[in-house]
Amino acid sequence: MDISLKDFKIIPDMSSIRKMDMSDEEYFSKKYNNYISNSRLKYINPKFTTNSLNIGSAVHELILQPKDFVLLPKMGKPSAKLGEVADMVYNLEKDGVDRIDAIRQACLKVGYFVNQIDRKINFIIEKCTPYWDKLNEPRTKKVDVEEILLSDNDYDTVTACIDSCNSNSEIMSKLHPTDAFGEPYESYNEIAFFIDFIVTYKDKQCARLKFKMKADNYTIDRENRILTLNDLKTSSKPAAWFMNEEYGSLIHYHYYRQLYLYNWILWLYYSKEGITKENGWKSECNFLVVHTGGEFDSKCCKLNDYWLKRGKIEGEYLLKRIAAYEIFGWNSEINFI
Repeated sequence: MDISLKDFKIIPDMSSIRKMDMSDEEYFSKKYNNYISNSRLKYINPKFTTNSLNIGSAVHELILQPKDFVLLPKMGKPSAKLGEVADMVYNLEKDGVDRIDAIRQACLKVGYFVNQIDRKINFIIEKCTPYWDKLNEPRTKKVDVEEILLSDNDYDTVTACIDSCNSNSEIMSKLHPTDAFGEPYESYNEIAFFIDFIVTYKDKQCARLKFKMKADNYTIDRENRILTLNDLKTSSKPAAWFMNEEYGSLIHYHYYRQLYLYNWILWLYYSKEGITKENGWKSECNFLVVHTGGEFDSKCCKLNDYWLKRGKIEGEYLLKRIAAYEIFGWNSEINFI
């Protein structure tokens, strides 16, 4: 069947919008499985390595939530998949599993030399034993703080990224803005927002789409009436390349769509407090980018109206397509015109 996306309208259900301060564990839990997020719009499906995820998560947590996370010193943890195997074997042994069986289970789970496990057992024991011995040493654990334990290589990368961001005055001024007297403006980190969108078709049929987002950081300057959304990104490429139209991550991963959707929801929520463009408020959207290699350069990349408009077009297009399948059935053969 032919369906025109122009016949769909997206209406935010303002009674459903709410913000919550929650952990990533809760945000990604089954409790909110029925919510759509930017990454689940299926427009892109980037594949990150485990190392990239470990490094990116650690940089986010230590910069945005320094009171909740602490980076442990180097403990000789192996890099990449061998490090995953080492952690899994250690935990399995604590549960009473024999070391050799634990190694076999961990290798299969992680995908580490699955066809040569028995031949690699002695190598794994040799490389991981110093790390296991270090883990068994008595130490004092801080209360109410989550520990981050990385391989030695990842530790060096993460600390270099953090040093780069902390020494970048523009990035720090975005995350921790102050007025002329040095008093801080409102600044919020890792806040989750939830909202329902009612998507109608020809003003007759409709679908309710539940959407969730988690903002890295946003600030409210009530004096100058500026609502700023900041998204921290780690990149394997130089920070200066981030917005390059040929090989930048902004284009490759459609990050402009993410920031548009997040900014839209942020404005919807705070419109209840009178923060609207009609009341003289302005918007600013920034990517705070740090390179995870090379010179570990960092840069604040401001998203202009062109990219926000492009994000709006993509975001609404995808929401309407999902609504169409919700209305007509996911097995329907639909030709969108």
